[in-house]
Amino acid sequence: MLFSRYIAFLVLNLVFFLIMFISTAFANQPCNIAALRLAEDLPEQVAVAGQECYQSWFSAPDEVLEDIYSEASLDKIQVALKHEISQYQGKIEQASRLERLGEFVRAAYYVRYNAKAPAFSEALSQRFAQVTNQFLENPYALQLGQEQVEAMNSLTLMVDNVKQLPLTMDSMMRTLEHFNTDMAKQPQWVEGVNNLFRAMAGHSTYDEFYTYMSTHNQHIRVLSDFARNNEWALGTEVDFLVYNAIRETGRLLASPYSSTRQAALDEMQNVMQRYPLGSEHERLWLAAVEMLNFYMPEGLNGLDLGLAKQQIQIRILPNYYECQGSARIRSQDLTLEQTLEACQRLADKENDFHQLTKTGFQPVEEDNNKHVEVDVFANKKDYGYYSSFLFNNTTNNGGQYLEGDPSQVDNVARFVAYRYENEQALAILNLEHEYVHYLDARFNQYGSFHDNLAYGHIVWWLEGFAEYMHYKQDYQAAISSIQTQKWSLSDVFATTYEDDANRIYRWGYLAVRFMFEKHPQEIESLLTYSRAGEFSSWAEHTQQLGEQLNEEFSQWLETLNTETSPSDSSPPIEAEEEQESGKETHPQQDDLTPVVLEPTQMTTLKVHQRRYAAIYVPEGVKEIRVWVMNESRVEPGKDLNLYASFDVWPTTEQYYWASQNTDSNEYLQIPALKEGYLHFLLNADSLGEDVDMVVYFHYGQ
Repeated sequence: MLFSRYIAFLVLNLVFFLIMFISTAFANQPCNIAALRLAEDLPEQVAVAGQECYQSWFSAPDEVLEDIYSEASLDKIQVALKHEISQYQGKIEQASRLERLGEFVRAAYYVRYNAKAPAFSEALSQRFAQVTNQFLENPYALQLGQEQVEAMNSLTLMVDNVKQLPLTMDSMMRTLEHFNTDMAKQPQWVEGVNNLFRAMAGHSTYDEFYTYMSTHNQHIRVLSDFARNNEWALGTEVDFLVYNAIRETGRLLASPYSSTRQAALDEMQNVMQRYPLGSEHERLWLAAVEMLNFYMPEGLNGLDLGLAKQQIQIRILPNYYECQGSARIRSQDLTLEQTLEACQRLADKENDFHQLTKTGFQPVEEDNNKHVEVDVFANKKDYGYYSSFLFNNTTNNGGQYLEGDPSQVDNVARFVAYRYENEQALAILNLEHEYVHYLDARFNQYGSFHDNLAYGHIVWWLEGFAEYMHYKQDYQAAISSIQTQKWSLSDVFATTYEDDANRIYRWGYLAVRFMFEKHPQEIESLLTYSRAGEFSSWAEHTQQLGEQLNEEFSQWLETLNTETSPSDSSPPIEAEEEQESGKETHPQQDDLTPVVLEPTQMTTLKVHQRRYAAIYVPEGVKEIRVWVMNESRVEPGKDLNLYASFDVWPTTEQYYWASQNTDSNEYLQIPALKEGYLHFLLNADSLGEDVDMVVYFHYGQ
């Protein structure tokens, strides 16, 4: 349903339709799984379905593999696709039908894959690959327009689902020829082109792909030319296409065929020469070196990686300051004033930590991490480019603590972070959270991180305690999560890093807060175990506590659930709002700490002038749909707008997607250009009201 229609209804209708979106069953939709299983003409029913049905398709139960997701059923869809493409002239209705059919195919492969059921036949998958070729040969295949581009996205993304890239590589490579400055302004179209690189990465463990490439090494030259001819895209929102061309070429170093390996090696070395360290586009050098170091270190020709990292660190993180406490701060762009503010925050947090956990300022045995290096990048984009190269950490996160081996005298403990705003505010994402990880590891957890995890039942503490130290009683998002899904204390204690972020962080916080408020003596007992390295005893005692306190925890949650608003204490991150002449000042300050959203879960945000949010987009997501809803009647001058961007935090001047309706009800439909965080800014001149924000993913394999 178009959001412009959605917001035209009165508040009652708004709530009604919201409930429809939240429902995962879509029971009243003729295109949901239950209805499709009864359809007399399945291909036609799928072709006329609405996009709101996709979630039910991708989350279908395993039993549909025997009927609508069976081989015979999919073959009928394949025949229908061929017919539709033969008639395709770029019309909106035609494109919509193609996309629906394509998404149904992708959903069927996705459900079968996750069910670990036998794969569809090679013959069927090959027929679907030929469908993609047939589409890309159509003169209207790359036509712009929302529906037309959605059809192109679906039918090219399908290649990775059916795992038949060797049959479609030629036609998909030809899409690169159409990339230019005009097309770069169409993010969904760019996503369709990027599906080539998604498929290459998805085929990196398939022997058939490497066999094909061994006789088609000319594709490596095409990718090289594409990267070189599109240097203009570097530094823009679509520069990931150029990087992906380099990275996927580098991934071919894993080929068992010497001819392919040599061609990929030559290209990686050419990239290193063309974009040397220190040049304008040195990030391509980083991409090439990263691939060589992983797949073929000998191809680095004696490059001193240690020296290269040292040079980059000095240049990218030039500012160094030793705080009076444990922290040593390296930063890309912090002023001295901001650095001193960071030092003070960390010092305050450290004092609070020692008082709360009663450490006596005594570190655990064999811990030599007397200091911690805090490396702060200017923004998410530079964090992504440089941090993994410098410190070997993953960057699809909001920062990371890297303990190293604390038993080694020369070990360097550090946490890497980035700023989500580059104005006067300090705005370092997860600053206190990551510092608490350092303090907890040094004073409460004997041994390494792997030692801590050996017996389980500790993730709730590691992440929940860091959240508790950051928020104390002011974590409204965690309290709100009680309403959507209620976990027992035993369940929370059993949390692992394989669970979702909501359970790890928010419910971990709730468990830690409960234990501190109701059973602080048990916290002391647990820390006695962890400080001695007795993690098996920790796990055993935690399990016992969960069983004993489940009912009390449930009752305690009810007392939190009745709270109507967060406390009035100062937000974790403060910033002075710039006031323009003639505009009303606001004594209330927004909490500028970004809220990490979970898909399908409603989050309520109070917005005075500005709030930040983000959601992690995993690999395989095709599209993100975002709703911001304000149920009150908005007064004149109290409008809210929504801005979004990958890589960096958007501003009102620099963003990639925006919804600027006049009544604070906003909607965005965003292509999943890549894996990682999608950042949001909710901006208002004068609002001061609660808005509800919810995000849905359209999944792919």
